[in-house]
Amino acid sequence: MQRLSCPQLKSLGSCDNLICWKRYWQRRQPKLWTQLNEDVSAIKRVNTSVRSDSMKQIIHGVMKQGINVDIVSFEDTTFSGMNCLQFATLRGDVQMMEQLIKMGAALDIEALPPPSDLANHTGVVMKPKGCTALLLAVNGAITSRNIMSIVANGGMGGMGGMFGGNQARESYEGCVECAIQLVRLGADTSVTFQFPPGGKNHPIYQSWHVWKLEGKSIRDVATLVGSDLFEKTVEEFSAMEHQLENVNCRCGSRLPWKQCHAGKPTDPYYLTDKDDEKDVSKIKWRYSPMAPCHCNTSNSRLGLPETKKIYFKCCWDETAHREYYQCDKTSEIRVMARTAVTPMQREAMHFMQEMLKGKSEDEINALMESTQQMMKDPKFLIANRCKIVREGGAIALKAIASDNPCSKLYSWDPEVYAGVMETMDANLSFQWNDVHWALPKAELLKWTEEWNEALEQYCDNTGLTGSEREDVIKLHTASPFAPCGNVKCCKMETSVKQYSRLTFNIAYCSSACQKEDWKNHKQKWCKPGTRERQTTGISSGESLTQMLTK
Repeated sequence: MQRLSCPQLKSLGSCDNLICWKRYWQRRQPKLWTQLNEDVSAIKRVNTSVRSDSMKQIIHGVMKQGINVDIVSFEDTTFSGMNCLQFATLRGDVQMMEQLIKMGAALDIEALPPPSDLANHTGVVMKPKGCTALLLAVNGAITSRNIMSIVANGGMGGMGGMFGGNQARESYEGCVECAIQLVRLGADTSVTFQFPPGGKNHPIYQSWHVWKLEGKSIRDVATLVGSDLFEKTVEEFSAMEHQLENVNCRCGSRLPWKQCHAGKPTDPYYLTDKDDEKDVSKIKWRYSPMAPCHCNTSNSRLGLPETKKIYFKCCWDETAHREYYQCDKTSEIRVMARTAVTPMQREAMHFMQEMLKGKSEDEINALMESTQQMMKDPKFLIANRCKIVREGGAIALKAIASDNPCSKLYSWDPEVYAGVMETMDANLSFQWNDVHWALPKAELLKWTEEWNEALEQYCDNTGLTGSEREDVIKLHTASPFAPCGNVKCCKMETSVKQYSRLTFNIAYCSSACQKEDWKNHKQKWCKPGTRERQTTGISSGESLTQMLTK
């Protein structure tokens, strides 16, 4: 076997090449060596339930049936009332923990709170009050470490074989690794150890008295874990600036968010309220990119298998204008849907502001509540959209096409456009836009078919026949072929999605057209504040009352 030259041969002496390289990395690159050891230990660990039948059922339920992963409970021989993430961290099952977080599990949710008493819990005690997955991982690490210490000193008698050796070591290493990864993902380290109601004298919690854990936070007991890496991680991520810059992406890559799915400048990863800008525990992190999207859009409407799209392939893209942020304490999702305000939207906001003048706050809230209830009715929405199209005319149709000069909607008859929308099922109705570069191919073909069927039905309902019917159908037929993004070019696609789409939802028939249209393209899409979501847009994260009364 050929011996490779050692980079530090003179200082380390002649030795086996692998050992020499090990010493070199330990001395010269201790940080990278620690990270390498951590990753290798995760690969070696095979004691996991991620491939069990019960876990496969959970994955299927979350990804295909829309089940909330945070309310799925797991039975345990130590604590009861745990959800699956808490179970994984208590057991030190790193692979299972990362799989659950990847599917959208909230890190700091308590899930099932303790009951008022523990009279019916024999043998199995309720989990700590207000506990989180991180607290259970730290508790498991401290417990396993103390058991190993007792066994090493000859304690526990004949039970040393049961609790010592490889089992305690594996449990300790797994819990420590779970704790480190949770902190790097943004878990709250200010959570304190609290006894459940009636559980203070339970044998399971007797060790808490000895270690004096009650009332202390995870930051306070970090030294009891016995891991320098965990102590350092907790200290670093307790600072707001460090956490915002270095928290890991929740896809399971273990990479900081800026080096992973949120690598583009237009991809924000966290949300903080003005009142909580200095509180690390109040940060809302971006929902896992690999979890089922919360827009409730499934492929069933497109005639495809009913598998929900993951967030990154659905609403994550800047073109969807929907950012989902997760509150790790409640599992609630906050949606920030920002886009530039169109002239029609601005006019509607002005109208609402005039209508609300002189009204009290209670009257405004009552009006907003009734409006929000009506907005949930598909028939009400369609009726109002059709009313706007009929009254707005060509201006309204131009606004639907986002004022794109390549669109031909302005030449359509608003009455026919509104009539076709009314013909469709209210739950499936949509506004057709002939400049559909950003629309996925399957959805585009489905919408084209539905619109043209509704157009035929509209002609039947209105009694159009002969040449008049032919003219209406010819002008208002939806086509799956998009125009070239260059206004000076008159070419149309001859096959669906023939033209290549750029990042900013515009497609050209050739590189020559792209170059020719560069000035217009740059002026519209590349000016400051356009690519990044503008704060002047409508945000669903802002109260509707605040938006209209400010």
